[in-house]
Amino acid sequence: MTTMEILDEREDHNRFAAYVEGRRIGYASWIQVRETVLLPHVEVDQDRHDLGIGSLLVRRVFDEARAHGYTVLALCPFARRWADLHPAYRDVVRTPKAGEIAAVTSLLAADQTMRLLHRDESKQLEQVLEPEAAMPEAVPEAMPEVI
Repeated sequence: MTTMEILDEREDHNRFAAYVEGRRIGYASWIQVRETVLLPHVEVDQDRHDLGIGSLLVRRVFDEARAHGYTVLALCPFARRWADLHPAYRDVVRTPKAGEIAAVTSLLAADQTMRLLHRDESKQLEQVLEPEAAMPEAVPEAMPEVI
């Protein structure tokens, strides 16, 4: 029997992820903004659909939010359907108001872009600061004039 574990990866990736034998098979991305947890995306590998993995991931986000007294803004359609089917979580979930999904999705995309840019800048800085980094060849002080 294969064992699945759900890991808390909020430190590096803002998500809970499901793993089987060391391979990630699904995740629920979330972002905390003050007292609200935004749940924009839940994804499970195609060959693992209908096994309850997405439900376990959503439940983990909702349980974590409840434990801290937060509200979940379920942006993901799967998470909204899940909340509708589980009335015990009505105290935690908030359905997005008109226009909120588009506005928050745009902000999340901008945030992700900034994170990627920052990560790329960090990598470039690391390359520049590496002691073995090859220095560019010296440019001659005076270039011959071409007529």
